[in-house]
Parts: sequence; C-alpha cells; structure tokens
Amino acid sequence: MLLKMYSLGLQAYFVSLFNRFDCFIVCGGILETILVETKIMSPLGISVLRCVRLLRIFKITRYWNSLSNLVASLLNSVRSIASLLLLLFLFIIIFSLLGMQLFGGKFNFDEMQTRRSTFDNFPQALLTVFQILTGEDWNSVMYDGIMAYGGPSFPGMLVCIYFIILFICGNCIL
Repeated sequence: MLLKMYSLGLQAYFVSLFNRFDCFIVCGGILETILVETKIMSPLGISVLRCVRLLRIFKITRYWNSLSNLVASLLNSVRSIASLLLLLFLFIIIFSLLGMQLFGGKFNFDEMQTRRSTFDNFPQALLTVFQILTGEDWNSVMYDGIMAYGGPSFPGMLVCIYFIILFICGNCIL
C-alpha cells in the first residue's frame, strides 16, 4: 500500500474508492493489532475487520464484466425491495408490540424449561414473531398462548386469531 501511495502520489491514490477501502482495512488492522498487543482489547478470534477484508473480492468486478453486471443487478434489486423490507419490519414491530400486550409475562408455566419463544420483552417478542413468520414451530407458540389464557375454552380460543392473522398475513401477503 505504501509503495502504491508513493508511486501514484497521495492525492491520486485516494481518488480510487478501492484504494480508500484498502487503506481503511490496513489502518484498521494495524489499530486492532496495537490494541490487542497492548492488552487494551482482548482478541476476538475472527474480528470484524478480518471479515470486512473479504469484501476486497469485489475488486474483481472491475475486470470481470459478467460479475460486474451481476453485482449491479443485485444492487438494483436491493434498492427496489427496500420499501418491502421496511413494510415487513414495521409489520414485525407492530405484531411484537401487540404480542407483548397480549402475552407479556403469561407464558410462565411450571413444567416449561427455559423458553425462547415468549413475549416478555421486546427482543424476545421480535424473535418470536420472526419464528412465527418463518413457520418454525409456530403452532407450539400458539398452543402456549392458548394455555396462557386458560386452555381451549372461550378466551383461549380467541388467542388463535392473533397467531393465524400473523401467520397468514406474514406468509401470504408479505
């Protein structure tokens, strides 16, 4: 990097975005090494900066036209579905908050081991709604919701409406 800076000149070196990215990666790696060696920061195994180095593979797109077209198409697709992703995220947040109001603190059964699918706090509710949207054992979460309202009697069966609307809207409409 230093040789390239010397040969191109400092201003010409930083014109290219790939050169700026390389400089960021190298300076970040040096900073990380200094922080680890001076015991300011503990080594994390695979650091974030090492993972970011993998993005250097996109330098190939400059020379490989078909890969460049593929990456450009992918970026255009991401831009076009950004509004759909925002709508999905708002949908998840709304149903998480509604689930916290309906089921917060009510999934505490004696025979249950540590459960991850609860609505006790916002991060847990987000994960539970995501689990229901993906269809991963969503019916057991629904059965726990029914049992939280007294089993398969009148108020417990109304709880099914929340889960069925969430599952159908999440999978068919969105």
